[in-house]
Amino acid sequence: MRHAARRGAGALLVQGRTGDLFAPPPAPAPVGVPEPRGSPVQLWLALWLARLPLVVVPSGAGGLRAVVADDGPRRVLVACNDAALALGLTAGLQLNAARVLAPALEVAERDARLEARHMERLACWALRFTPLVSLEPPAGLLLEVQGSLRLFGGLQPLLALAAAELAARGDRAALAVAPTPRAALWLARAAPGTAVESPARLAGTLARLPLAATHWPARALEDCVRLGVATLGELRRLPRDGLARRFGPALLAELDEAYGQRPAPRRRHVASERFEERIELPAELETAAALAPHCARLLERLERFLRVRDAGVGALAFTLLHREHRPSCVRLGRALPAADAAQWRGLLDERLGRLLLPAPVRALLLRSGAAVPVAATSAVLPGCAVRESEAAACALLDRLRARLGDEAVSGTRLVPEHRPEAAFRRVRPEPAPGTLAAALPLAPRPLWLLAVPEPLDLDDGRPCSDGALQLESGPERIESGWWDGAGIARDYYVARSARGARLWVFRPRSGERHWFLHGVFG
Repeated sequence: MRHAARRGAGALLVQGRTGDLFAPPPAPAPVGVPEPRGSPVQLWLALWLARLPLVVVPSGAGGLRAVVADDGPRRVLVACNDAALALGLTAGLQLNAARVLAPALEVAERDARLEARHMERLACWALRFTPLVSLEPPAGLLLEVQGSLRLFGGLQPLLALAAAELAARGDRAALAVAPTPRAALWLARAAPGTAVESPARLAGTLARLPLAATHWPARALEDCVRLGVATLGELRRLPRDGLARRFGPALLAELDEAYGQRPAPRRRHVASERFEERIELPAELETAAALAPHCARLLERLERFLRVRDAGVGALAFTLLHREHRPSCVRLGRALPAADAAQWRGLLDERLGRLLLPAPVRALLLRSGAAVPVAATSAVLPGCAVRESEAAACALLDRLRARLGDEAVSGTRLVPEHRPEAAFRRVRPEPAPGTLAAALPLAPRPLWLLAVPEPLDLDDGRPCSDGALQLESGPERIESGWWDGAGIARDYYVARSARGARLWVFRPRSGERHWFLHGVFG
């Protein structure tokens, strides 16, 4: 499929500047006579995926494949692969007739929902070429590229890049260019590879197109055949009043839009800011390891989704859908937002390696957090490894959370509170410096703080811990928290034990003579 797309891309590039496939190359203009060339306000690139129904359905093992759908009371083919086309099968052929020609034909039901999702992904990819992208259901896509030509070095480099990327995605699309969106779409259907840049040459190119390129209703096309009309040029030579009475104003309006005689506004495609994609598995999978290739497909789509936006995400959630069990979820997170599928794949492998499925999985759903802009970074000079150390710290945190779970790895943030047990909060770990939310107190604080203060023994009223303690500094009086019912009133001291350990001890100010150990210095 990709080789065919590459051949199509090559054919696209050898066309002339006007792309007129129906006439010999134009003779050179006489010297001194300027060529009639306009400056179109818009230039539209159309993509038409004739085999879209075949692309989105799961691949089978058979060599002959086709997609079928209902056409009234009949079952007809809507798309065929190359092997089926070689046997004479075509779109529109009834399924019973196709079975006679190819008894081994493997058929799949058309899935309009999957086709729409595929076109949505293609529209997001197209945003890298232009901000004006419009969907043309069921299998068309329109890009306004006039303003992008200088960015890509002209029309031909842009077309070459688009064709190469489509081939890499596995999409076989017919491309065409015209000054109006409807003309570009009709050319992509009937004359792929045509590139008409000048409005002066548009009418002559469209005049030779067959009427089937319009995809008008079958009844209208049959009436044209009875009238002896086979091309758009022949249709336009008929009286307009008669055309309007016979076919209605809608078809005549489309004809005027294609020739640029009527405005043709398009609905702009607006991409979602969060990624959400679901895939149906070809069979129910019973092990987590078997899910890895399908999860990788979703991560690759996520990467394309984010690359278009120059963005990254810091959290993902894989939902595993079961037939007779409630959905299970695998959540992934990163210290810094990322778009690279390989980085997410490493974290996912850590989770899948220890995941026990409660039931076989029949479908996968991937949801992302909000996409945030990711600033571009330059290379690091030799000896300046600060950025590399930060990246390594982020990778370590991500790996620890993937192996141990999010609850097992956390960081600490100070809060403006005098009570020691309430002066910090567990937060998501952040490798970057400067994450403290409150200033450190002037008095010393221990590195290890006990969750619950421990009472100390007394020797003649003096606190003891492996012997009598020697008070080095203090008291530091802390009296706070009266407003929330957990108030304290204490005098804190720094003490040294007989073994040389520095301890943080306090004595309540309630008149009691008890001492408590609350922390240990490093």
